[in-house]
Amino acid sequence: MEKMEQIDFVDQQHSRPAPTSRTRGRKPGKSGGARDGHRRLTADIPSDLHKRLKMQALMEDRSVTELVVQAAEYYLRRTQQR
Repeated sequence: MEKMEQIDFVDQQHSRPAPTSRTRGRKPGKSGGARDGHRRLTADIPSDLHKRLKMQALMEDRSVTELVVQAAEYYLRRTQQR
């Protein structure tokens, strides 16, 4: 997916400081972290798998996160039973 350039419609006299590497890409007012009691996970997965996850999530009216958490819990339960 191609990234789009962000355009700020801010008065140049009252503009914000330039984003740093730690703040670039974050939405204003967002901490950028996971919710309380959670950890953020970043994983590179094949495009086809990502597409299939998104389609399944749409069909079930759930989020991809919910599907991934459910799959991880299922996998860990199965491996711990051995």
